[in-house]
Amino acid sequence: MKLKFSSPFLLLFFVLAFFAQSFAQKELPKSQLFLMHEDDVLPYMSDKYEAALKDFVKMFSDAKVERTYNVIQTDIFKYTAVIPVTDFDGLAKYFGMSSEVMDKIGNDKFDAQMKKFDGCYDTHRNYLMTLRNDLSYKPEYGLNPDDGLNYRHLDYFYVVPGKEDEMMELIKQYKQLYESKKIEEGYRVYVGSVGTANGMYLFVQPAKSRVDFATLSDKQDEILGKDAQSLWEKAMAITQKFEHHDGNMRPDLSLRTKK
Repeated sequence: MKLKFSSPFLLLFFVLAFFAQSFAQKELPKSQLFLMHEDDVLPYMSDKYEAALKDFVKMFSDAKVERTYNVIQTDIFKYTAVIPVTDFDGLAKYFGMSSEVMDKIGNDKFDAQMKKFDGCYDTHRNYLMTLRNDLSYKPEYGLNPDDGLNYRHLDYFYVVPGKEDEMMELIKQYKQLYESKKIEEGYRVYVGSVGTANGMYLFVQPAKSRVDFATLSDKQDEILGKDAQSLWEKAMAITQKFEHHDGNMRPDLSLRTKK
């Protein structure tokens, strides 16, 4: 989030990379489905893992496979490939059209590349999340790589069963508060789907660094005032588990080949 990569996983990781699309969009939809592939890398193997992932990117670039995926690394050595997908029905397409790319790369070369990941992690998993742009505030904020906003502040809320509608209402009020106060920085809201715990909501806030985020957060708290504190207390009252992680987007580990 010490076994070697199994064959099904090799195929999965390969297919995800092939069919991934770009984050950058001129017009953001109301919601967007994402497939997440998550590796829990052993800290002492992180250098080997990153070197293998860079070689993986180079392999696809050299083969002129014109696709994109983005990688985020959190403070607990969890590496996640973030892949936009069309819909649930469309997922079947991502698991059945790998031969054309394998012809470009070659089976032997691909297998040799994947062996470089051996022993790098204990576990991995795949799950779906829905980005709710309609619940997010300035969801395009931080998406432009040129802005240098690669840091991510991640807040996970696991809501008490049966309180999902109440949490959704609080999220809407939180966005309205940001709008009324004309906060400059934006955030994105993701809702858990297949493969996640029920009632999981993720807030993602970009910044240039952890220090930059702390400074901006203090400024926002002062502007938002007691109304934000009240919404926080209401949210905590229906949250059975809360997690926070620091993360960074890793452009050096991501695949962004141009069409």
